[in-house]
Amino acid sequence: MTAANGIRLVLFGPPGAGKGTQAQLLKESLGIEHVSSGDLFRHHLSNGTELGELARGYMSRGELVPDEVTIGMVIDRIGGIADSAGFMLDGFPRNTAQAQALETALLERGQRLDRVVHIQVENGELIRRLSNRYICRVCQRPYARDADTGAPPKKCADCPDGGDIYQREDDTEGAVVNRLSVYHQETAPVLEFYRQRGLLADVSGEQTIDAVHHSVLRILNVSELGAVSKS
Repeated sequence: MTAANGIRLVLFGPPGAGKGTQAQLLKESLGIEHVSSGDLFRHHLSNGTELGELARGYMSRGELVPDEVTIGMVIDRIGGIADSAGFMLDGFPRNTAQAQALETALLERGQRLDRVVHIQVENGELIRRLSNRYICRVCQRPYARDADTGAPPKKCADCPDGGDIYQREDDTEGAVVNRLSVYHQETAPVLEFYRQRGLLADVSGEQTIDAVHHSVLRILNVSELGAVSKS
């Protein structure tokens, strides 16, 4: 790893771990591309690309999109990133087949991942965070219950017309428990795949946002300015 903008990493974290916040901070600190599988799907679907139409066909039949379609989207995206630049993958890989495909694609370019960062948070804390999460229907700003009243605000403070605040169905406690179960089942083999390769680093997500960010930067051996640490 010779320059911060050449870092290639995968960011893992369960729902509610603050992965989205950390991804944005890392993008700003390191100046690398943030490649989100969810954003890629939306891009391909909305633009009617060949891969997007292929995915749409499976989705319209109520079928899971095959790994090869998802892999194709991600490999196509990182293939357009200059060798000297870096990237951060978010939401990919989700299974060992995808991890192996990514490894092969990078090796073909003479590259490899530098780190796989796993933000860890205990299930009890994740359930507390997610079941306490509300969002604005308009701008998607997150809110929590008021400490005194125990209720969320009714209107968004950021929206001119005061967007309604609501809780997503998958943020209710029962749904959260199920989401976390699925996440752990899916990611456990992938984390072990990277642990065996000496790439996996675990970070506690139960610190402050800044503390988590600084922990990740230390793992990557870079300073806040994006320069490689000499220590």
